[in-house]
Amino acid sequence: MTDPQLFPEQSSVAEHEKKASNESSLYENISTNVTTVGSRLRILEERYVNLRKKAQMTDNNLLDFEKNMNGEVKLVNQEVLELKKQLSEVLERLGQMASELKNVVRQTDFKTVESYLDMWQPMNFVTRNELKKYLEENKG
Repeated sequence: MTDPQLFPEQSSVAEHEKKASNESSLYENISTNVTTVGSRLRILEERYVNLRKKAQMTDNNLLDFEKNMNGEVKLVNQEVLELKKQLSEVLERLGQMASELKNVVRQTDFKTVESYLDMWQPMNFVTRNELKKYLEENKG
């Protein structure tokens, strides 16, 4: 080995090479780190783009779903209105039938009238015209 004090030029060259190799390894280290960070950044950007696409697709699907639901709600509302109209018509007709049923003769009342008719036998009654004719014939 050589004594660095005897040959100062050699020691500075060795140190310079050592520094250069340290700097070179430092630059390689930094370069590797930058490359790694760049690739990670690209991966994160791709993930971000994919998440944005998924969010956009979800928003579109939600809007489509909302449109469909609004359409179905409108149809249901129309059907409910139609059913309300039909129900009011049915209730009106039932009211008419109830008022007409109030005017209908009960069976007991009908039987009473029927018994009186059987007893009186109105078919055997004389009409006014028949009575006038009979009186005119029997006057003279």
